[in-house]
Amino acid sequence: MSVDNAELAAELRPVLTRLYLSLRRHTPITEYTAAQASALATLVDHGAMRMGELAERESIRMPTATSLVDGLIRSELVTRRADPTDRRAVVIELTARGHQVLERVRAERDDAVTAALSGLSDDHRAALANATGALKELHKKVEEL
Repeated sequence: MSVDNAELAAELRPVLTRLYLSLRRHTPITEYTAAQASALATLVDHGAMRMGELAERESIRMPTATSLVDGLIRSELVTRRADPTDRRAVVIELTARGHQVLERVRAERDDAVTAALSGLSDDHRAALANATGALKELHKKVEEL
């Protein structure tokens, strides 16, 4: 079966976007903003990192990254410390509270998806299970762009 990549992208992208927005709407987070959530996810996925690397991974400028991290520090979700290999640089890492908040939010969102999945047919659930690997690969390819 031949699939047109442009047509698939045009159909898939809005569905994924709406799914993400629905999850955010049904599981609101008071501890941080969407931009901060992205930075926290980056720290979870890649570990502690320099401010410059965080800015690069988030595709934001350094002043924006600094402001974003300042808010996360005020919420006690991350810490900022001097880089032991270069005192001019700082390293950002999650705090224990940051890990706890992320775990809670992820659990709430997993619960929401679990409830939604229970309303689907066996065929639809099987199709989604089969698509999970492909979606993970798609995510990697988008990250590489």
